[in-house]
Amino acid sequence: MDPEMINYWNSAKEIIKDVAIYIMPIAAFIVSLIALKRSNETMKVQVQLSEVEEKLKNYELELKKRELEKIEAEENEEKIAKIEARIIRISQGKYRLKVWNSGNATAYNVKVDIPQEYNIMVMKDKIPYEYLEPGSNFEEYVVIHGGSAPKFKIISTWEDEKANKHENVQLRSI
Repeated sequence: MDPEMINYWNSAKEIIKDVAIYIMPIAAFIVSLIALKRSNETMKVQVQLSEVEEKLKNYELELKKRELEKIEAEENEEKIAKIEARIIRISQGKYRLKVWNSGNATAYNVKVDIPQEYNIMVMKDKIPYEYLEPGSNFEEYVVIHGGSAPKFKIISTWEDEKANKHENVQLRSI
């Protein structure tokens, strides 16, 4: 072999040796730093994700707990009827007594009366009403004239399913 070729070959070996000794470790170090940085970023994202998942689980548990409390409250709520009444104006000189059950149980033998002292006459075509379910209503004709009081009491009476008597006295006006 030619001595010049041997010289090139030796120079190439020296360059390869220098690259292997100096440049490769530096490149490996840079690559490991990049990997470490990305690993740290990934860990931060995982920590944030686990925090969000934990908050979501707590939120879901609270939501289920509130739903359960609401269901229990509805189950424990006493079933009672509440009869209310009001006079409504239909047209000039025409009025009706509207009676409704705002409670959560059926009312039986519903009666509504306005004391005579107020000079308001309830026609009582439907009263006594046999039963009035929650949210239901009925109307009666009412006669109001110039001598009727502008403020009056409406007395509602009814029975529950155990035949216990109840009363609601309301102050109303025309």
